[in-house]
Amino acid sequence: MAKKSVKKKPSSAKKVSAGSVGGELTQRQRRNILITLWVAFLLPVLSVYLIVFTVPEDELPSLTQLENPRSDEASLVYSFDGKILGTYYIANRTKIKYKDLSPHLVNALVSTEDERFFDHSGIDGWALGRAISGAMVGSNKGGGSTITQQLAKMMFHDRPASKIARMRQKFAEWIIATRLEKSYTKEEIIAMYFNQFDFLNTAVGVHSAARVYFNKKPIELKIEEAAMLVGMAKNPAIYNPVKNPDNALKRREVVLFQMMKNGHLLKHEYDSIRQLPITLDFKPETHNTGLAPYFREHVKQQAITILKKLDLKNPFGEPLNIYRDGLRIYTTLDSRMQGHAEWALNQHLANELQDAFDKDIAKNKNYPFGKDVNEKKAKELLDKEIKNSDRYKRLAELGWSEKEILANFNEVQSIEIFDWKSPYHLIRVDITPLDSIKHYLKTLRAGLVAIEPETGFVKAWVGGPDFMHFKYDYVGQAQRQVGSTIKPFVYADALEQNLVTPCTEFPNVLHCMPMLTGPAWCPGGESNYDSVATPVFFALAQSMNNITAMLIEKCGGSNHRVIEYFKSMGIHNSTMKAVPALGLGVCDVSPLNMTAAHCVFSNEGVYNQPIMILRIEDASGKVLYESGNKKVKVMNEEVAFDVLKMMKGCTGVTRPADGRAGGTAGRLRGSKPYAFKHTLAGKTGTTQGNADGWFIGHTPSIVCGVWVGCESNKMSFNSTNLGQGANSALPIWGYFMQRVYDDKSIKIKRGDFTPPTPGGMTRIDCSVSVIDSSSLFLPVPNPFGGETDEHFD
Repeated sequence: MAKKSVKKKPSSAKKVSAGSVGGELTQRQRRNILITLWVAFLLPVLSVYLIVFTVPEDELPSLTQLENPRSDEASLVYSFDGKILGTYYIANRTKIKYKDLSPHLVNALVSTEDERFFDHSGIDGWALGRAISGAMVGSNKGGGSTITQQLAKMMFHDRPASKIARMRQKFAEWIIATRLEKSYTKEEIIAMYFNQFDFLNTAVGVHSAARVYFNKKPIELKIEEAAMLVGMAKNPAIYNPVKNPDNALKRREVVLFQMMKNGHLLKHEYDSIRQLPITLDFKPETHNTGLAPYFREHVKQQAITILKKLDLKNPFGEPLNIYRDGLRIYTTLDSRMQGHAEWALNQHLANELQDAFDKDIAKNKNYPFGKDVNEKKAKELLDKEIKNSDRYKRLAELGWSEKEILANFNEVQSIEIFDWKSPYHLIRVDITPLDSIKHYLKTLRAGLVAIEPETGFVKAWVGGPDFMHFKYDYVGQAQRQVGSTIKPFVYADALEQNLVTPCTEFPNVLHCMPMLTGPAWCPGGESNYDSVATPVFFALAQSMNNITAMLIEKCGGSNHRVIEYFKSMGIHNSTMKAVPALGLGVCDVSPLNMTAAHCVFSNEGVYNQPIMILRIEDASGKVLYESGNKKVKVMNEEVAFDVLKMMKGCTGVTRPADGRAGGTAGRLRGSKPYAFKHTLAGKTGTTQGNADGWFIGHTPSIVCGVWVGCESNKMSFNSTNLGQGANSALPIWGYFMQRVYDDKSIKIKRGDFTPPTPGGMTRIDCSVSVIDSSSLFLPVPNPFGGETDEHFD
């Protein structure tokens, strides 16, 4: 570049004074020199005076506080495969050490905020003098606060009430900074700075910031990423890449320039990197978002209970707090399986089942309730929903009369409602509040839980369609009628009493069981009683109520042993009554407990209490809690394995010799989207009126249970073809497990089930002995002249 020519001053210019170089000093230069000299002389004296007389010692942090600074630290939740699932926090901060910081972070911070950081003892006199003299002459020559002073401000001072208070606070920061420098190394101070700074968007500290903005660990950050985060230190709101990307880009360039100026970047590196756009992988961490929110909420409650029982204290003598004390909670969940599970549930409900349900019930007389709900009952249910709503309670608090409130519920308004296919599952529509209530009543819910039967480890947990909008957990909290998923326990009872074998045959006829009082019990469900001899294994595969009733009667009629099975697993409630219908699934059990109970068939009759938390550590890595397996022998291992083999028939593998069709879950073996070719056993379930659909499927590594229904069991499909578990719940299982088996990063057993004894069969073989029991049961006439209204799949 050509140099600009400089004209010589005319001869009439002022003479050069003696002792000056290159010409006479201007008035401004003389004033600056004078100010600098006065600052250099007065600043130390004034500082000492102000510090001593304006900041009493009792207002400063003690040595103990400096050596053990108090700052809230989030507790981290880890998956079994080492991923961070989420955090529990007041401030989403995770402290890290200097060695865990990217060198680019350190170079960027020192270059931009405090170039002489490694040379001063907390206060940079040169920078401070420059800042004060600049302020006095009205120029901006940079701030005078060192990194250590900024850290002191973040750690020990709140926002001041006035400029005078801020000046007084500033002097205190000088004292604190010098004391911090005596207590900590330079590397520790830098780490503390990065741990303390609030990067906004739920990111307190650089560990959270790297995760939230880039989905990385701090040590993995690239130069441009580190520069962007350091650039936010000037003002995290103004230079925030989410809300102000242009500002963030300009500030990043300033940081990169300072890095080049201080020798951490070559000129060509600076020229190249400054051209790059800011690329984020933005994932703000809230309690409502992220992977496995229902599971995390359950783990949180469980961890709080564990900590309370242990009665442990933090370094400040307070009870350990999951929101403040930086615990590390290691869980059994597999993040990869969890991702597949969440996708599977969304895929079926959002793209397939919800639309089918909406069409199925659209013309119901008392929409949206099932066709069996009369007008009076529908009104009662809607009135209850209205009075339980936030809108009703809010208007009542404002003094509105009931008439006014109900009128409001029938006025068209602009309301946000849940919508599967909209961004964030929300859409704004013009609708009455009453119609919005009906909309939520008909919104399908679901729960999925996958358990490793040998250990009881929970590997996936989806408690509902969207945690942001539906907090109720349909895995761990919901108690829903289980339908035919209980039948395997009825068959286990008959086998364990040696009353039947899997090959024992019964006639396919209506069976009514005489009751001690009242009319006979005649369970319905079959549409064609052809009197054909049907083996026990096929009756389970086809979920035949009549033959199940024959087994219940043969076992004593009360299902007493079935209740004992569940009691031994710690599963019991008021709905589990010793009545014949229990064996068809009239009791209420959570999907978590029902799936865990099913695991006994895949684990040689042994029950493992479900485990979600493996261990809890404190912030320093000390183990506070480790889980232990609670094992219970529920049934004979051969019986358990026989039932498992019979449940293979549910998926269409095992059929009777006459070639009748396979079981209720045979569609899993068909064409895409499932086409599941691996070893599989399972049981479908559908409850009264098609209100609840179930499928619990077994593979050699995983037992997965799926439930689908609405919030109220008064909401149901009109069509059994749509509402049965094979159509409502089974597809979610199919999508999930197919993805799990296709994921090569997941180690999962791909062979057959392992027999409890060496050389045992893994299939039903009726060629040796078939017991004909067709003469043991004589049909009892149905006093009502036909099938009862009980229908269980």
